[in-house]
Amino acid sequence: MDYYPPELVTPPLALVALLGCPELHSTVGEFLRSQHRPPINSIGLADPQSASRLFGERKSTVTSHTPPVDILKADWFAKHRQRRPAVAVLFLSRDSVLGDPASWLRCTQQADAVKAATRARGARAVIIIVQPAGSSDIPDERALQLCKQAGTDRRCLLSLCLTDVAGLVKLGRSLHEQAGVFYLDESRRILSMHAERRAPPPELNARISFKAGALAEFRADWSTAVKTYQTAYSQVQKVPLGTVLPLQHWYELTSVAEQMHIKVVTLLLHQHRSQEALSHFQQHLASYRHPPPQLAPLPLAVGAAHWGWVGRQYQVMGELMNSRVDPAHLPPQRECHPAYFFLCAATAFIERRRAAQQARESRTASQVQIPADVGPGRAVGQMMAQGSRRLTDAEFVAWLEARETQVNHAKAAIAMLTTTHELYKRSSQRANRLIYHIGALLAREHLAAEDVDTAQKLLHSIAGVYRKEQWGVPLAAALLELRECAHQQKQTKEHVECSLELACQEHFLGDAQRGAIAQAAVGALQSRTPPPSPHTSPRTSDSGESRSGLPLELHIQSPSSGLFTCFALQSGFAPMAPLQDLGADGLVTFGVALWSSLPIALPIRKLEVVFLDSEGTYPQAAQQQEEQPSLQRPGAQHQLTLHPHKWVTAFVEWKPRRPGRLKAQAVIAYTGDSSAITWSLEHVSPEHKVVGRPGAALSALQNPFMHTPVAGQIGHIHMDVPSHHHPPKLQVQGAGFAMVGEQMPVSLVTVAADAVRKAEVAVKAEYLEGGGHSELQILVDNGDGTTQPLQVPLQLPDLEGEAEHIVQLLVPVSRPGQVHLTARLQYHTHQESTEVCQQLAGLEVVVEQPFTLDCQFTAPPRVQSIMPPQPEPSQFLAPAAGHAGNPKAAAILPLGLPAVMIACVTAVAPCQVVIHDIQEVPASSGSSQAAVVASATAVAPQRPAALRKGDKHSCVVQMQADASGQDLPLGHLQIVWARTGSANSSEAAVPSTVTTCLPLPLVSFQKPLLQASMLHATEVTAGSPFVLKVTLQSHLPLLQTLEVVLKDSTGFVTSGPRNTSVCVLPHQDSVLAWQMVGYSSGYHLLPQIELTSRQHLVVLNASHGRRVHVLPAKLPTEVVMQG
Repeated sequence: MDYYPPELVTPPLALVALLGCPELHSTVGEFLRSQHRPPINSIGLADPQSASRLFGERKSTVTSHTPPVDILKADWFAKHRQRRPAVAVLFLSRDSVLGDPASWLRCTQQADAVKAATRARGARAVIIIVQPAGSSDIPDERALQLCKQAGTDRRCLLSLCLTDVAGLVKLGRSLHEQAGVFYLDESRRILSMHAERRAPPPELNARISFKAGALAEFRADWSTAVKTYQTAYSQVQKVPLGTVLPLQHWYELTSVAEQMHIKVVTLLLHQHRSQEALSHFQQHLASYRHPPPQLAPLPLAVGAAHWGWVGRQYQVMGELMNSRVDPAHLPPQRECHPAYFFLCAATAFIERRRAAQQARESRTASQVQIPADVGPGRAVGQMMAQGSRRLTDAEFVAWLEARETQVNHAKAAIAMLTTTHELYKRSSQRANRLIYHIGALLAREHLAAEDVDTAQKLLHSIAGVYRKEQWGVPLAAALLELRECAHQQKQTKEHVECSLELACQEHFLGDAQRGAIAQAAVGALQSRTPPPSPHTSPRTSDSGESRSGLPLELHIQSPSSGLFTCFALQSGFAPMAPLQDLGADGLVTFGVALWSSLPIALPIRKLEVVFLDSEGTYPQAAQQQEEQPSLQRPGAQHQLTLHPHKWVTAFVEWKPRRPGRLKAQAVIAYTGDSSAITWSLEHVSPEHKVVGRPGAALSALQNPFMHTPVAGQIGHIHMDVPSHHHPPKLQVQGAGFAMVGEQMPVSLVTVAADAVRKAEVAVKAEYLEGGGHSELQILVDNGDGTTQPLQVPLQLPDLEGEAEHIVQLLVPVSRPGQVHLTARLQYHTHQESTEVCQQLAGLEVVVEQPFTLDCQFTAPPRVQSIMPPQPEPSQFLAPAAGHAGNPKAAAILPLGLPAVMIACVTAVAPCQVVIHDIQEVPASSGSSQAAVVASATAVAPQRPAALRKGDKHSCVVQMQADASGQDLPLGHLQIVWARTGSANSSEAAVPSTVTTCLPLPLVSFQKPLLQASMLHATEVTAGSPFVLKVTLQSHLPLLQTLEVVLKDSTGFVTSGPRNTSVCVLPHQDSVLAWQMVGYSSGYHLLPQIELTSRQHLVVLNASHGRRVHVLPAKLPTEVVMQG
């Protein structure tokens, strides 16, 4: 949009003239321009008597029917925006209006001058009386006299105080209203005068409609402005080209149409009518994109200028759509996206560059010289010489050609293409193929701008995508330009690679062109002269380490390389004979098959294969297979020839230097004294045996080794060369399981088949836990009951054939998990050998806990308690070293009462264990919150207890606390045990005893909320009554209510309430009593007494499990005998 003048691309503002009181012009003008809405421009004049200079005289009406010479005046818009005001504002001070007769006379004379100046143009007049704040209005007779003298209405006379903002706002509204009236009257006057003309020409119709549209814009009547501008545009389309100066007339028509088009689309987009704006743009391009046929043949300079005009239309439309239309409201068609317009503009600029270049190349010295002082004329699109003379068509063409030489065409195209590329990348409707096409266009323009480095970088990235997607036509175009870049940069390697790839584009280039390109590339490869040191190439994707050391080495490594389509390689080792059949030679065979897609033959002077073994890399020459199948020994070098679309096979047969892993790293084909082609095999997977793309021909799909002695037997590019030495056997023996706390016994057995010298073994044991490893200590059993840490590596004595060496190891395990033991044996086959051989062995061991612990707690049998709600566990104590597992959450026991814990130890080991001793080890006093008195009974067995898997051993621990506490530790059970057998018969001796510590659970001692204690006789006589009492003791400061239910039982007769309620006062006791009589001897359960607390939602069974021994009734002891 910078190409156009501001008055064409910005909305016009009303212009007013400030007359008199020049000290007020800056204040009033700044307010009207910056604070008033809509803004109003102003020009100032100190002397109102000179107002006629601003307004001028109105021109006489054109009555002739002769068409005007021009269509649109170049300065008409600027004149009405900057020099022809619509309103005259006369400032008069209150003192001068109400002053002496001389002052009043000057005021009336100034009003007369304003009237005379505005009447000539039909402008409006406004009188402003400047007065201090708080002043009264001037008398009406003076006001009416001033309005009469100025030729205006009474409402156009205003009073103004500069400190009153409301007065300035009122002034702005009045001026805007009067300006709108002037522009409306002027538009009506022009249209009415034009309506009186008979058959006016289209040039005059276009001019009048354009003026009417501009006047509608001045008064912000956008709809009318659009309609009149569209009418003016349609009239321009009707203007005939004519026969006088047709080239210049066409230039003028396109310039006028462009200005009217800009006005139409700008106003349509301002009214959010984007679809209409797009339709008008399409109509505009359809009318003026192609010059009329009568101008053919079009001069090259005129064509270049016209392509610049077309590109500007697309560029401006793209800028308008990008800045004034929300992307979310754009139509889905690609042609409506701003990037599309920028792409079309770039295409037009490219055509402009080509046309200008052709015009520059075809220019001769005999052409017409350009006149001096050529510049714009008074009409839009007209060029004048020396201010008034029209140019001839020849002079006009020479002027256009000279102007084109001053334009940086490539820079303009690059700017448009860059903008298009960024917009398409940000767009939600990304078109990848189009984006790459834009990149190719960018590269070509950089090449035209002689920025070869940037063009080469772009072309390399684009060509890589084209290869991947197999887009042949654009790839061939990109390769041609890359070849040109390499030629300009003197990059021989790049030039040869692009030439070879171009020569293989069968379906996109002609045979003759492909042959010529291939001949040039092969000639460079066969050249005996080293290539010059080239400019650094930006291409680094395929550049690898030089294998041949030659100046010109082509690397075929990555599938993205263009040479993948030129050559293909298939290679691999032939299967090796068994060790006993190798004989003295021990030869191995490596086959190489080469394929060429070039249209001509490529001679190869020498073919080498680079191999890698334990000592490093070394080359071996490959020999071509003769007609009679027979593997040849290395001898004289034979020249290979790669014929078009044929496989050529060669073989390497040699004796490897060392046994072990042997791998082919590269294949090098020497094509000249200073050139070679290298296939890298380092990253070739076993699934992809072919390096390159030999094509889809039948000959390419066949096995290249079909007619050779190793037909169908070529395998991988690596192999393990066997050794004549029989390796020793290394074993890690031990049980498949172990238990925590043990020292796991392991036997490391080495059995030598042949002599073993300088042997050393490294052993490692570690826990396998997810992705991490935890290494364990390893001890060596000396055999005398002592151990020592294992020194890594462990030196072994020299062994002869069939000899065996055993090392006993102990691995302490402290926690459950999976332990992996690995052993690596390194040795030499004889004393002077430098070759290191290796054997590996391993063992997996599962480590488990030997025991599990389950604890149960019971309160005193005759006391039932309601305990506080159990909180969440506050902590979990981690076990100390040597302890198994973690303590469980704390159990809550009543404070001050003895409690019993029954600890049940269960054996879970897969073998039989013997428990020698169990001890309860109390916790340290520093970790307790309250002292816990605990004593163990029936813990240690009187004799060793043998337990199999699943057997249990129980012990009882009594405890009582003197103060409340939360999560108190009880210590742990210390168990001394030993194994008596194992499921694995090969298991070595196990250490005698192992100590395992099982942590006891945590306990909490709390004061109960309520206790129910039952008192009764344990032994009674049948028929004798006894009392059953339940004492309820409250430990809360609240009243507690219990519901009591007694359920009769067999063996007793009960006297007392069955269902009742009892209230227990805070911190008081309450007693319930029943009279009981047993009527049947034996052990009987007491009646069930349920105490329900609704307050705590707890039900207590006070007599749960309680029995009474009822004795038989006693018989009389005295018997009376009567005779």
